[in-house]
Amino acid sequence: MALEPGRVRLRGVTRSFRILHDRNLTLKETALRRRRTRSTELIAVRDLDLDIAPGEAVGIIGQNGSGKSTLLKMLAGIIPPDSGTVEMGGTVASMLELGAGFHPDFSGRENVYMNASIHGLSKADVDARFDEIVAFSEIPDFIDMPVRTYSSGMAMRLAFAIASHVNPDVLLLDEVLAVGDEAFQRKCMGRIFEFRRRGGTLVFVSHDPSAVERVCDRAVLLVDGAVVRDGPPADVLAAYHRRLAGGDDRPEDGDSDDEWGTREVEISACRLIGADGPTTRFLAGAPLIVEMDVRATHRVETPNFGIAVHTVDGAAIYATNTRMDSLRTDHLEGSAQVRFRVPALPLHEGRFVVSLAIASQDESVIYHWLDRRLEFSVFQRSTGTGPVDMAGSWEVSAMSGVDLDSPSQMLGST
Repeated sequence: MALEPGRVRLRGVTRSFRILHDRNLTLKETALRRRRTRSTELIAVRDLDLDIAPGEAVGIIGQNGSGKSTLLKMLAGIIPPDSGTVEMGGTVASMLELGAGFHPDFSGRENVYMNASIHGLSKADVDARFDEIVAFSEIPDFIDMPVRTYSSGMAMRLAFAIASHVNPDVLLLDEVLAVGDEAFQRKCMGRIFEFRRRGGTLVFVSHDPSAVERVCDRAVLLVDGAVVRDGPPADVLAAYHRRLAGGDDRPEDGDSDDEWGTREVEISACRLIGADGPTTRFLAGAPLIVEMDVRATHRVETPNFGIAVHTVDGAAIYATNTRMDSLRTDHLEGSAQVRFRVPALPLHEGRFVVSLAIASQDESVIYHWLDRRLEFSVFQRSTGTGPVDMAGSWEVSAMSGVDLDSPSQMLGST
């Protein structure tokens, strides 16, 4: 039975390559030599299982040679697995290498039609979207020139413009934001968020941790072609960075880089809740609840509960605690549930993280601190950019002494 659109499923997937160790030989040398060519087998992906639900954004991370690009190429159908199954639900668009799928001697216009047809679009579909694709790529003056004359940045712009306008169910991206100026990268990011708002599934490979946290709900860490961690981006990236530093990917017992405190009062579980229950995806203006289950090892007087919200890049958005908000808890003994309610989320669009804490009333003792523990995405409802939703209204009125009959002074004249 076919998978529902946007779902991705891999079972027992393995892919290896043969690595030759001898230099390239001429035909004569190959015919005359008596010994066989020396080679070894490199297993790029080994016995990999992976499930991605429709609408999820999953970041694939790992060091060079860990199998990230091989995995994406198998998802795109460019290379087959040696064993196992790869199932993709619905239509798939990919941008794995700059200019992949472009014919260098064809013009940009011809490559738009050819590349879009590979993704299943008819000529009529491309006709309807062509102007929008060219406008997004920002290379209208070069669209009728051969692609071989393009710079790598121009080829990337056109490739991304095509891939992001075919409206696929699954979009595969490999280091797509590594090339191009900052303005175009922001434009690409906006297009990715628009794709996610429509419910598309995204599989994203990047060496940029902030990009993974900003875009993805989930991250998968590959080591030697196998999945070693799968979970919230902050947790998986922390494990990845510990590996890069030469340590194990799991913190030792007790305090770690993202958790510390005396544990006299402990946060045993925490979650984000929307209008329809636990979730990590919110619309701007929707209600949000930060909920934590807490447990005291003994009677603790006047505990102080707090939360802090940051962008995934680390910019502070908001922080508060029960002392600041004049809510006094006389004591805590045993278990309890603490909720912080936001009736209308004033965030605009992006990826955000929540830190949670329990401290003494004067904050001199930290009982338990969970740093960047919860992550969530916000999708905009109104226009504008930036992390905070300041949707307002405009008004233009004439100033005293201005002659509105004069064409040069007409408000809104073009």
